[in-house]
Amino acid sequence: MVFFLLIFEKNILRKTIYLTLSILSIVPLSCNENPGVIGNYSLFESKVYVKMDSRKKLNYLDSINTLSNSLKNDTINRNFLFDLAAEYYYLKDSKKSFKVCENLLDMSTKAKDTLSIAKSFYYMGDCYETSKRDSAYYYYQKAEKLYRLVGNYEKVAKMIFNKACMLYFEGNYLESEIMVSDALQLLKKSNDLELLYSCYNLLGSNFEKLEEYDSALKYYLLAKRILPDLLKNNADITKMNNYKITSAVNIAAIYDKTAQYDASINVLQSVLTPELKKDWQSQYATVIGNLGYSKMKSGKMEGVEALFKEALKISLKKDNGSNIIYKYSNLGEYYAVVKDTVQSIHYLKKSFQLAEKLKSSDDIKNSLKLLSVIDYRNAPKYDKRYIILNDSLVKVQRKNRNKYARIEYETSVVEEENKILNVKITTIITVSVLLCLLLIAIIIYRYIKSKKLEIAMLLKQQEAEEEVFKLLKENQIKMNLAKVSEQNRISRELHDGVLNKLYGTRLQLGILNESDTDEVKAKRLTYVDLLQEIEKEIRDISHDLHSDIFNGAFNFNSLLNNLINEQNELKVTHFSIKIDSTLAWENITGLVKITIYRIVQEAIQNVIKHANAKECRIEIINFSNKELHLTIEDNGVGFDSNKKENEGIGLKNMEERAKTINSKLNVTSELGKGTEIKVSFKI
Repeated sequence: MVFFLLIFEKNILRKTIYLTLSILSIVPLSCNENPGVIGNYSLFESKVYVKMDSRKKLNYLDSINTLSNSLKNDTINRNFLFDLAAEYYYLKDSKKSFKVCENLLDMSTKAKDTLSIAKSFYYMGDCYETSKRDSAYYYYQKAEKLYRLVGNYEKVAKMIFNKACMLYFEGNYLESEIMVSDALQLLKKSNDLELLYSCYNLLGSNFEKLEEYDSALKYYLLAKRILPDLLKNNADITKMNNYKITSAVNIAAIYDKTAQYDASINVLQSVLTPELKKDWQSQYATVIGNLGYSKMKSGKMEGVEALFKEALKISLKKDNGSNIIYKYSNLGEYYAVVKDTVQSIHYLKKSFQLAEKLKSSDDIKNSLKLLSVIDYRNAPKYDKRYIILNDSLVKVQRKNRNKYARIEYETSVVEEENKILNVKITTIITVSVLLCLLLIAIIIYRYIKSKKLEIAMLLKQQEAEEEVFKLLKENQIKMNLAKVSEQNRISRELHDGVLNKLYGTRLQLGILNESDTDEVKAKRLTYVDLLQEIEKEIRDISHDLHSDIFNGAFNFNSLLNNLINEQNELKVTHFSIKIDSTLAWENITGLVKITIYRIVQEAIQNVIKHANAKECRIEIINFSNKELHLTIEDNGVGFDSNKKENEGIGLKNMEERAKTINSKLNVTSELGKGTEIKVSFKI
């Protein structure tokens, strides 16, 4: 029986880690007052730690792990925890390694460190590689997706290789072969020789299981071709020796299966050295066991039994159960060849029992197959067990194929859902941003528009103030002219009338004072009366000087009164105006005042031109300093206000002026009943 050896290196590299605290006093480390800051001594590579046995190392790691929650969430401390997880893994405590990885995943997620998240999934997969391969496959799949996301294709290839390993150990050789081919595609330009070596070996193993021996040999030889470069670049002698022995055993196995036994013997003897026997006894036992098998198959029986027994003896001391199974099986087959049936059955049953104990399906099948031939009396029993086992393995393999396909499918479904969700989130965010921008644009537009309206209103207000000022100025000029004219009239009155009378009276009284007759006395009384008349004239002139038109004050009331007085001088219609005495015009904007003035002016013109009215009443009322009500009412001929065609340019002008200050002009009129105009202004 040929023993098949395949060594997969997990490639978890330890880095130099420093810690601030002195732990367990076994390893003296420098203390630092700041927790979470890295110190100055190597932790896992110190001589004291390396010399510890596994139990002490685990206790030591446990004591470190209790302090891991107090570390800051930074790159250095996360790398330290990765090495802590790796140490647990090397010491075969996968549960604690997985717990550290879960903590790392949480820390990496909070730090938004994609590479560390991927590495956490990678390590979590390693923790399940022998116990729960479907879980390992799942975590490798998660890590692969993240490594693809960041463009680290060597790590992608590593994850695909790990997934292919899980498929291989589950018996899904075809799917495993496809995956390894995908990994090799990604490694075309890679310098990772160890990963290339492992991929070639795994691909050869898949072809070997699929009984495509030419292809298997091709890839085993490709793996061997890499060995010289690996040996140059790697200082780990033990690892390099493992690679060298693995290649030799794999190639020899293909030669055995293709009946090229001499070639197999030559390959195995080429690696059989005194150093191998001295320093690496497990590998030595593997080589001599396979060498004995090749010799037995070639018919060279001399020394074969001794090789098998020496290999078994070493394996019982050094190796795991899997290697011991092959040693028992080889001895059983040897004794069958030399016709020692009892011994043959004895060792084959040992092989069968150990295979059942380890649940190694391929080894159970091989033992049952050999027992069926050698222990022919119980052959039906062994054949039946073989058929049942083979059928169950077929079902398990089919189930596993479905399971891993389902993992791929479910992962892709989750990713697709995440993509859809991301698209939805992106769409929502984009729409929200656009809506916010639109809202901001609307606000800015409304603000600019309101500012423009405000500026326009200020301009209108300024124009109105200027117009009011112009009207006041014009009226002030008229008033000053009237004042000058009146002063000239009074001057003439005083000069031509009063002064002449006073002068004549003074002369007459002077003449009359020379005589004291009754006639003279009568004349003096006449001149006294004349003086009283002159006194009255002077009083009248003084009264005229104190009338409103000369009081020097001028306001909006005067402006409106002057407008009315000017129209009354035409003697067409008598206009009267009443203005609320509580109204303070200085608190009202110029725009409102000029609008009132122009509406009143336009209404007066309409009354004179069209109304044929005898009287027109104008009234301005103040309502609690909040509103002004303007009413213009005449007793003219009126018109039908319900007909739009009856609205002239004058009324339209008044309506437009009212609109400019957000007021509404109401006109009520009937034929023969006059017209009433009402406007309300907000103060």
